[in-house]
Amino acid sequence: MDFNGVCIAGLVVSGVATIVFFGANHRFREAVDQAIAPMKVPERRWRGYSAQDLADFKRVGLERPTTFGKSALDVYRDRVLVLDLGFAVALGFFSLLSWVVAVQQIGSPLVSSFAMFGGMAGFIYGCSDVGEDFMLRMLLRPERIVRDDDARRATALTWLKFAMIGISIVGAAVFGMLTLVFGAMPSDAKS
Repeated sequence: MDFNGVCIAGLVVSGVATIVFFGANHRFREAVDQAIAPMKVPERRWRGYSAQDLADFKRVGLERPTTFGKSALDVYRDRVLVLDLGFAVALGFFSLLSWVVAVQQIGSPLVSSFAMFGGMAGFIYGCSDVGEDFMLRMLLRPERIVRDDDARRATALTWLKFAMIGISIVGAAVFGMLTLVFGAMPSDAKS
């Protein structure tokens, strides 16, 4: 198989993995969101989060059970963030490979210029989301005391993730489509 074939195969595999991880995580995210409402999970706080925000989330998350019979904090740490690791890697590669395949198929200098930025942004998105997930899992251990500098580092990864998924264009489009598709599913199909 030549390089073009490898890239297309990687694009298909990472695309399928992106959908699978997003779909597998959807019910867990929904259960956590419902349990902690009106609070939001840290990674969905566009303005960032402080050490106090993380402490409040841990407290509320431990107090409120989910439909899975576990606390919202346990489901968030042990299911949502773990599945999000797979999603981040898959979507990061999908975004990068989309641009590589586009250059191979179209070969235009304009596409090559966009591909350089979009592909690298997709890769950096995946790395920053993985870093964010690892850091949040560590910081949200019930016994962990979170310092302000810990929260600032985690927030920086969240902001970097948001910026890079937007710059990647492909990642933002895929994430938007998956959010619409899974958000539009009837309630009985979600379980």
